[in-house]
Amino acid sequence: MASINVASRPKQPYVSVSCPYTTCRSSIEYLPPSAAELAALPSHETSFTVTCCTCSKQFEPPGATKLVRDARKSGGKDVARKRRIGTDDNPLDMTYYDILGVPASATLEEIKKAYRKLAIKLHPDKNPNDAEVEEKFKALATAYHVLSDAELRHKYNEFGASTPGLTPEDGFVDPEEVFGSLFGGERFADIIGTISIGKDMKEALQQDSDDLERQANGEEVAAGEGSTKPVLTPEQKAAKEEKERVQAAERDKQRQQRVAKLVEKLVRKLSIYTESIRSANDPTLEREVEKSFREITRIDAEELKHESYGVELLHAVGFVYSAKSKHYLASTGFLGSFGGVFHSAASSIHVVRETVSTVRAALELKSVFEELAKAEEQGITVERKRELEEQAAEKGMRALFKGAKLEVESVIREVSEAVLYDASIGKETQRLRAQALGIVGEIYMAVKKDDDKPAEVEDYVKVDTQASKQREKAQSQSSPPQNPW
Repeated sequence: MASINVASRPKQPYVSVSCPYTTCRSSIEYLPPSAAELAALPSHETSFTVTCCTCSKQFEPPGATKLVRDARKSGGKDVARKRRIGTDDNPLDMTYYDILGVPASATLEEIKKAYRKLAIKLHPDKNPNDAEVEEKFKALATAYHVLSDAELRHKYNEFGASTPGLTPEDGFVDPEEVFGSLFGGERFADIIGTISIGKDMKEALQQDSDDLERQANGEEVAAGEGSTKPVLTPEQKAAKEEKERVQAAERDKQRQQRVAKLVEKLVRKLSIYTESIRSANDPTLEREVEKSFREITRIDAEELKHESYGVELLHAVGFVYSAKSKHYLASTGFLGSFGGVFHSAASSIHVVRETVSTVRAALELKSVFEELAKAEEQGITVERKRELEEQAAEKGMRALFKGAKLEVESVIREVSEAVLYDASIGKETQRLRAQALGIVGEIYMAVKKDDDKPAEVEDYVKVDTQASKQREKAQSQSSPPQNPW
């Protein structure tokens, strides 16, 4: 028997990765470009891609951005030496910054915006059964948790990700809780409460996942061509209905508690006006009270507008405050119930218009995800995938905000009615509250974005398409919202 001679090759630092495409998932390895090759890339190139040897598709491997940046920093030379302690200006490790796509000098606002953009794109519920996306989302949550906290960020900058106590032992807050606070942040909590749309979305998506899991386990499905719903036994159906009833009761309880707290906060805010006017007993003094109340409200609104979607939320809240104030004053004034009916009808038209707009935004988002999934199955270029992901991120944020806006307006309507039609107070106090509510609504609706601040949706993604350019131009030329009545 002839001997076997095996060829050899020089040992090189190959990197093991898994192909991210759902139709492939092959375990492969690649040889990273040399520092000199990476440093020679054009300035607008910030990464490199790998071609899968199995499916021939291209993808960006983990850590590619960091390799390019380090190569440029070293002038194309391989640097083995590593600092033992970093600084806030020159962190020891940049992995978390790379995950968010921000520089070490990024402000807290820039970190929040980067997280919101990537959270939409990488959310596991939008990428079911994609283990890599799920891992990326977890890494994103870790990076945001550390860099959004000044103390943790300082520790990370000095000693890197292995610093003890840098990440919580019990894991991170549910990402849906983060989604629920995307709009307004803590500063708006006393006005709108905690937006529940993120939690509601998760429950709906989880229900769909449960259905799919039952089908995957081979449970009986309903008869009929094309039907995919499993047949439930009477016991299962009863259990499902009971679960839905309990969930509905819990949501109703949470809503009532939210409204009660917001009513208390709003009454306290309006009392600055109502109590002062009541004790004025002089037209000149009453005008001074109103002027002072307007200035206090204006200063508060100017601070609130800098929060996430602050201007948009102020306009939404102000719209409802103004509508409810006018409705109350009209229904109790000279025209009596006729005036109230007019304002009630106008408010109903607004609700219908906003609902249609929200549904339309959700359908647009659904179509982009369907196109992305279809394209990945058939093969997709890196450029086209990036374009579709950016479109999904933009439409996703728009759909989320429209849904959140509907919820906010609904809650504020309930809060305003409870404040104005409080049976425990007299008609005169109700009238003063309506006047104060109208002043707050008027000021909130008059808030404008800073001249140097782009539209909120563009803070998350920049889609370089004709449609996005036209939208940006229209937003820059748009006038401030007018009084809805």
